[in-house]
Amino acid sequence: MLPDQLSEERPPYLTLTITQALSLPDPPHPEPRQHADVNSMLDFRATHSPDLLAVGFTSLSKSSSEWNCTTLTYAQIRKLALTLADKLRQNLPALPPNPNSPNATPLVAVLSPSGVDLFGHIVALWRLGFGVLCIAPNTPPESIANLLRLTSTPVVLAHTSQRSAAEQGVSHAASGDQAIEATVVTTLENVCQYLDAPQGGLDQKQSDQNPKSAATAEDVLVTMHTSGSSGLPKPIYQLHRFWTNTLVPAAGTTLSAFTTTPLFHGGMSDMLRSFQAGSSIFFHPAADPGALSSAAICSAVQCCSLRQSVSYFLSVPYILDLLYEDPSQRGRDMLRSMELVSTGGAPLPQQLGDAMVADRIKLVSRLGSSECGFLMSSWRDFGRDAEWSYLRIPDHLGQRLLRFETDAQDSETAGASQQASGPVELVVSSEWPTKLVANRPDGSYATSDLYAPHPSKPNTWKYESRSDDTLVLVSGKKVSAPVAETLLKRDPSVAEAIVFGANRAILGALVFVSPQASVFGQQEGENAEEMAWNKTTKIKILKSLKPILDEINQKSPPQAQLAVEMIYLLPPSEVARIPRASKGSLQRGRAYQQYAKIIDGVYADFEEGRSLSLPDSDNRSATNGIEKADADGKLDLSAQELVGWMIDTVEKINGTRVSSDADLFVAGVDSIQAARVRAAIHQRIQLGGQILAKNVVYDYPTPTLLARHVANVRSNKGDGQGQGGGEDREQAELQLMSELVRKYSDFASVSSGIGQGHDGLSANEANGQAEVQGRGTLYILTGATGGLGAQILAQIVLSAGLDDGLWLLVRASDDAEARRRVMSSLSEKRLLESCELRAALEGMGARVRYLSSDLSRADCGLTAQPNQPATADAYARVVTIHAAWAVNFVLTLASFTAQIEGLQNLIHLHESLAATAVAPTSSNNGTMSPVSAFGFCSSTASVLGSEPGPSGRYEEVIPAQPESAGALGYARSKWVGEHLVAAAASASASAFRSHSRYTVLRIGQLCSDTTHGVWSTSEAWPILISISTRLGNLPRIQEPLDWLAIDVAARAVLDILGSSATAIEHSKTKRDKQQVEVYNIANCQSCVTWDHLAAWLSKELDVSPIEPSAWLDELQEKELDDRGLLALWTKNFASSSQDSNAQPSRPVFTTSNTERASARFQEWPGVDKGLMHKTIQHWKQTGFL
Repeated sequence: MLPDQLSEERPPYLTLTITQALSLPDPPHPEPRQHADVNSMLDFRATHSPDLLAVGFTSLSKSSSEWNCTTLTYAQIRKLALTLADKLRQNLPALPPNPNSPNATPLVAVLSPSGVDLFGHIVALWRLGFGVLCIAPNTPPESIANLLRLTSTPVVLAHTSQRSAAEQGVSHAASGDQAIEATVVTTLENVCQYLDAPQGGLDQKQSDQNPKSAATAEDVLVTMHTSGSSGLPKPIYQLHRFWTNTLVPAAGTTLSAFTTTPLFHGGMSDMLRSFQAGSSIFFHPAADPGALSSAAICSAVQCCSLRQSVSYFLSVPYILDLLYEDPSQRGRDMLRSMELVSTGGAPLPQQLGDAMVADRIKLVSRLGSSECGFLMSSWRDFGRDAEWSYLRIPDHLGQRLLRFETDAQDSETAGASQQASGPVELVVSSEWPTKLVANRPDGSYATSDLYAPHPSKPNTWKYESRSDDTLVLVSGKKVSAPVAETLLKRDPSVAEAIVFGANRAILGALVFVSPQASVFGQQEGENAEEMAWNKTTKIKILKSLKPILDEINQKSPPQAQLAVEMIYLLPPSEVARIPRASKGSLQRGRAYQQYAKIIDGVYADFEEGRSLSLPDSDNRSATNGIEKADADGKLDLSAQELVGWMIDTVEKINGTRVSSDADLFVAGVDSIQAARVRAAIHQRIQLGGQILAKNVVYDYPTPTLLARHVANVRSNKGDGQGQGGGEDREQAELQLMSELVRKYSDFASVSSGIGQGHDGLSANEANGQAEVQGRGTLYILTGATGGLGAQILAQIVLSAGLDDGLWLLVRASDDAEARRRVMSSLSEKRLLESCELRAALEGMGARVRYLSSDLSRADCGLTAQPNQPATADAYARVVTIHAAWAVNFVLTLASFTAQIEGLQNLIHLHESLAATAVAPTSSNNGTMSPVSAFGFCSSTASVLGSEPGPSGRYEEVIPAQPESAGALGYARSKWVGEHLVAAAASASASAFRSHSRYTVLRIGQLCSDTTHGVWSTSEAWPILISISTRLGNLPRIQEPLDWLAIDVAARAVLDILGSSATAIEHSKTKRDKQQVEVYNIANCQSCVTWDHLAAWLSKELDVSPIEPSAWLDELQEKELDDRGLLALWTKNFASSSQDSNAQPSRPVFTTSNTERASARFQEWPGVDKGLMHKTIQHWKQTGFL
């Protein structure tokens, strides 16, 4: 057993969570289970344990290099508090109740270094009935002013060393919109002298300064503040009752603690907890001159141990690193002697923690917050459990009140789960006993701390990062900055790393080089570092970082990858200037401000090819071994050599060797890598001073096209910014549309291999068996994890007959993952909340198959694994619905080639399976009834490049000319898809055996479903509404609201394809004129306008309508997230009339075919107030609004 009965089951009081503390047994008499307030608790300790050492403060002797320790017993604390309170009462103005603090507690700010003088003022202010606002030294004046304004604090007690900062803060607070008048009062010096003075009488009478007779449990005890790492610091109130439960029954109360954390930060919590336990704690002034070294800390610990043995060492990562890496081993020996070494305040590097544990140091990570108190720790059996970085929730109450939630926008896993695949956020329930703040509608507090679950141990979590350390790129993608920072700091050359990229396209990093970097090893003298800081040195450092950058990029999603060109190296002399909070953590917001010009320069250099980068190792490969670089190192290559160079460059950046005509985005080049390809061109290729358009790789997405364009730009045949040569590029893309139709519309033979025996015969025919009549419908659905696909899936399941089956084709590694993705999607879209749907899904059982697939393969990936389907001969017909298509409005048409090829392969699969379906014969001639059907979910964008028909509407026909499609690659790909389906319809009428119906389902703008109001928050309209709530203004768009509820659209799709009776009847008249059937599924009946929407939103959200141009101006000024859609909105709003009398205009579509096929579509009244109310409520519940 450990000292003082410490064990895994009996953790020391310092590691107890709030809920563990509340579960302790009753204390021995006369200790109460809860004291009335902290003053009462200190009085009780002074009465019953007067001579027990309570607190100590180390200090460096002014006359020698020795460390001293000033200690106070509980009796001395009481006397000091009362006597000093009498002195302060004479200096402080009268303070009325504070209406802005809990229980109207008057507040006094204290700005002082940590030490016994600060301690004395704090306990004296408590005696006066005041709450204490602790402000850390070196807090900027504007931050001091912000705290004073937010808390309505009228007095600042300032140490003489901090008086100037306090006065500047008070001056700032007196100006602006929320001005407040405050007074600065200098603190008393050498407070211990008052221990010899007569005791004050505040315990006998009421204070004149505070009209309340005494502190109560609900009064403010202390107001802490955030570090300001991501902006101005914010106040956090803590009440007396948070700190008055006794911890005397806990283990380890007779052992003393030593902390390097100051009183104005985490040290306050440890001190109060020590008071609760009737224990002892020593404070070390780590910020004082000469105090922050391994020798100083070890000497201070030794000095305290002469008074009372120290068993707990409480600190922060950078001090633990300093101690453990002490070459003299003294720091390491001291840590090894402790019964508990605690880390907190910032993440301790995993490698350092692992080394400490391996060195028999009893390392424990403690998680607490000023907002909620102690939450978790990694206390454990040190003999058999080395996982110091995993925090545990051992008690049932804690497990109930702490929950972990995924980010609904970034994860397919909904809700809170130990099996979550990605980072989850810790959320503290509204019932948590020591929590005042809430940032959720249900009263809970989302901590912004992200965790990963232990792979096998329940209720065990590992801290990953802060969500407010998350950078939001201009695309809306999110990146956790500390992930890359931690990896970069593994290199011995790196002292610090700061990743940046908010509201930018790609990430970059400031890398602060360590003075101990090996590149400085050969230099001598005081200016060695300065002499060595040159391009050669930087290249050496970049080379050493290359393996780490490769590791970061291998482990990270595209948006989190770091290009070597985006690394900016800073010399060792810059390390000391990094802005840090008192606890040593990076002040991220201030750092971004401090280095703003450097960051802007990094992006400018990257854009124009001036970035420092590693030299090419094989510049000659593309030029037949002949180096063609000019004096600036830029290459003058022929068009053909440029193609080879492009292929080499893509391989270096992406890792894939592509062919000259390969689509780079199909090959896996993402937006980050595209930017790097463009930068590489600027850096290595002669362009005659031209700058390429930012979207150049998207506009010319193959090595051949890109090389040709670069050659044209260099020879002044095209404008680098994309203005010249536009007509040629447009004609080339229109020609490509026709070429893709010709290439992928050859349906002369079926080649999928699914459902076929020999020579294209059905499975039964191939085996010489007589065909047996099938029953029911086999539905094949792609895109089931998307918004429309999930709704179609739900409609199929709810209407399925006893003989119907459903195959879901999902991009996944295996069928289990396919099922997980589908179920996650249904849950996320709240479809599984329907008892009817859950029952219907369970009822279908094995008739629903979740199949991992790959539409880019001829067999759609269905023959690669065992137990995959091979025939549909158990069914009478096959209905295939293709609802999967890449939605990307930046890609050119060439980048959709894989989607188009996938459509061809899916048509082959459909025909193969439909040919094996044994349908009943019709009428007299014995021919097969055309009951199988194929539906392609297209887009109304496929026809918006042309004018509407004579009726003023876009008809339900296939447009012949490529120019009919909208200008985006997405729209043009849908036009190509429609023509492929039309070709399949012609083949079905002649060559195909199944005689299937082929339908184009042209979908318009969709919105939320009518049941729950779920609308994907990644779409443009929801993002616009979300941003409008943050701006407080909504653009006034002069257009009707032509949105269609997504579940109504899904019902229409199924009505069109699902009924064999209506299909046969409809085909009699339709197929004579146009073999392919076209249905416009768009809202064209509604008389609802944007003004109606604005009126509905203004009743539920704080928004007011303004002109679109003014809204765009505000968006640009505020620099909010998701500004990646700014160009799209600018283009759309340009067509929105500024004249309020202008008649609304929009494309109108003929929907007669859809209305005839779907009663639900025909009867739907359009978007109304009720639908928008459901939508807004759902967004609020999920935290989107």
